[in-house]
Amino acid sequence: MTKKTPFHPGKVWLEALCEFENELHEHVENAEKDELRFQTGRLYTFLIKRIKAEVTRRDEWGALFVCYRFVTDTPRHLGYDEARRLHGEEMKAHRLSSARSFCSLPKQFARPPERFHDELHFRVISIASWIEAQESFSLWLVFKDLRRAWRGNTDERAHAIQALYLSQMPQRLLTETKHRGRIRVGAHLRPELGIGTNYENKPWTRRQWKNILEQAAGLAEKRWFECGEFERWLWWCHPVFRRYGWNTREIREAAIQRGFIEAQSRHEADFRRRLLTIGLPVSGRKQKRNRTPPLAEFVKNVVLPESRGLWGAFGGFLTQKS
Repeated sequence: MTKKTPFHPGKVWLEALCEFENELHEHVENAEKDELRFQTGRLYTFLIKRIKAEVTRRDEWGALFVCYRFVTDTPRHLGYDEARRLHGEEMKAHRLSSARSFCSLPKQFARPPERFHDELHFRVISIASWIEAQESFSLWLVFKDLRRAWRGNTDERAHAIQALYLSQMPQRLLTETKHRGRIRVGAHLRPELGIGTNYENKPWTRRQWKNILEQAAGLAEKRWFECGEFERWLWWCHPVFRRYGWNTREIREAAIQRGFIEAQSRHEADFRRRLLTIGLPVSGRKQKRNRTPPLAEFVKNVVLPESRGLWGAFGGFLTQKS
């Protein structure tokens, strides 16, 4: 890495997130029933891949440090405040310093001392897993309510997506303007959304357009992109379950301690099936019955982010605001 080829951590994160989202979308489109897999560490893998493509082996640790400093820098409004918060709470649970304190090296590019390499590696895996949780959760919230946008033919997918866009107009896109003393309510839809045409830019027929509007009217009555508290807890705590080797029994017991009736009413096999159904399977490794799994207090007491407003500045899907 030289002055002639400056390293841009924001560009590296953006490229890693784009690769991650493209692969995740392709996976969701093609996965058969019970084959969905979310939060597998894809984002961290793509981040390391992009770093290796940008710098020499000698500079990889320095590049990793700069990427960590960039994404945890709170004045940067990247749309991942909740992921940062949960990362910070995880570090606190391990009695490690805050990201800001850890990154308080000189602002110029520098390689972190070798004694910090293991901790840096641990921190980057952590923040990447929380961002991946946010991005994959936001996609799943759309997928569970709009499977036709993935599983139909090209026109059926465009039909379903445009109906969703139109159904969201009352909540997100309506504007009021004054015209000759009257209040006029309208909406501006970005041209790139392609409303009114299929993916080949061919206008819908009158019958097709009528069907889209009827579907949009029905969707407008629905509460979108929400799920129950139990599922929300599973999604947001899965980075802990996956990275720290929790098994199904331990997750179920933690859910019971958290007070979820859904966990109490499910046997372990049924509980494992539920995790598999939503795409969050765990290793299932056997552990001692008297073991206290890592970060048990964290998952018991963590304040969960709300389901809405989770789409980051880099990523996002259908509901990202313009």
